[in-house]
Amino acid sequence: MKRNLLLYSLVLGALPLGAGGIFYNSNQSAEYFRTFDRNSAIDNADIVYYNMAGTVKLGQGWTFNLSNQSIFQKATVETKGNPVVGDRTYTSNNPVLLVPNLYAAYRTGDWAFFSGIETIGATAVRDWKNGLPTLDLYGKQMAGYGGLKSNLIGMDAAAASLASGHTLAQAQAAGVAAGLSADYFTAQSTLKGSSYYMAWRHGAAYRLNDYVSLALAGRLVTARQDIVGRVDAACTYNQNGHDLRSQSLAIVDTTAKANGYSGEIGIDLFPSERVVMNLTYEDSTKLNFTTRVRDGKDGNGLFVDGQQGHLDLPKVLRFGLGVQVTPDLRASVGANRYFEGSVDFSMLNNPANHNDYTKDYKDTTEESAALEYRLSAPWLLSFGVNFNQIGQKKASTIDTSIPGAHANYVSIGAGFQYTANDQWKFNLGVGHTRFTSTYENADVQGDQALQAAFQTQGVAINPRKAYDKQYLIVAFGVNYRFAK
Repeated sequence: MKRNLLLYSLVLGALPLGAGGIFYNSNQSAEYFRTFDRNSAIDNADIVYYNMAGTVKLGQGWTFNLSNQSIFQKATVETKGNPVVGDRTYTSNNPVLLVPNLYAAYRTGDWAFFSGIETIGATAVRDWKNGLPTLDLYGKQMAGYGGLKSNLIGMDAAAASLASGHTLAQAQAAGVAAGLSADYFTAQSTLKGSSYYMAWRHGAAYRLNDYVSLALAGRLVTARQDIVGRVDAACTYNQNGHDLRSQSLAIVDTTAKANGYSGEIGIDLFPSERVVMNLTYEDSTKLNFTTRVRDGKDGNGLFVDGQQGHLDLPKVLRFGLGVQVTPDLRASVGANRYFEGSVDFSMLNNPANHNDYTKDYKDTTEESAALEYRLSAPWLLSFGVNFNQIGQKKASTIDTSIPGAHANYVSIGAGFQYTANDQWKFNLGVGHTRFTSTYENADVQGDQALQAAFQTQGVAINPRKAYDKQYLIVAFGVNYRFAK
């Protein structure tokens, strides 16, 4: 069995928190989680992100918006039909309690100036305390499975079978079974990855007249990915004069960093006092990551210190339409397009697994709708839904690799806004995001190579992995306005 089932690349297995593209979060405020649709909003300062041209509709003077998201996340990888690592479910179930966002806008006459700090991109933490299938397979191979040790174990089993009076065919079968068995090879793995994308957005909006406003902004993105992992492996075989006992260890401790810049332009149309239409375009952000290996912990050569690779943020086109149906009821719809099919994801190339970013990705789209109802003067109730169609091919999935999407999502959110007075608003939103359905994939490096290796010995197997992810998000926010 070939030992080239190694990890060609190991990138944080994280995904957007809530909704958005493969490497892009849409969730940037507590208001978002109670609606999942903010592209046409004109009420609070979180529109610095969602509808910057609409900041001309905020009150005169300063408006600040601060929110935090607490994300309770669960991801699973289930192995099926795998005789080497066994059929089991690997789970990552770690909360992320602090994901803040801060916005400020200052309106004076027809002008609005704004700034925002956002946890954009694939910001997440994923902790696989019991490892992952590919890491466990790698560990068994480090210990000698599929190599000379497996051959010796097979020969010992064949010899023992002959010595007990079995036929040559029976002895050969016993040798094949023993050589393919992983009983004498153990592996325990762990993997923790964290990914942080912070964006600083600065810009201005101008109201041309009662019907049109324009906005321009610039953005600095700083990104960091940390990976800490460990694979402990051993061979326990000591029979028939062959002492194959050994221990192997691979440790990974790396950091990859990148900075990038981009610009945005937005336009709002106000056909009437009750209708808002928004269109915002964000340019792509070039992010060329440089990997640094700490203390030589490169996973036995899996990482190279100083290696570079692009994992850019794509261009985004956002549309929103909001209608104040009655004085107490507002309805809105929105749509986002993430142009991931034309962005540089070369950091994810993995020739050993046939991963080619120019072929693995198409554009991602999402649609949203929300209703907001004013129950009384201070209380505003809301409900929203979001549908996300991921452009990445499911066949490109590797359990240890990022893109952390691979499947379509559905999100629902609900919550309220409490207006204490002309200055203070408090928002609480609860959102739930999950795959629309669990899906399976047999990756090339692990499952298909394993199947081919068994096939050469006349043994048919069908190993594969099933993936599922879901999130529960609770967000709280405060919007404060200094009246001018």
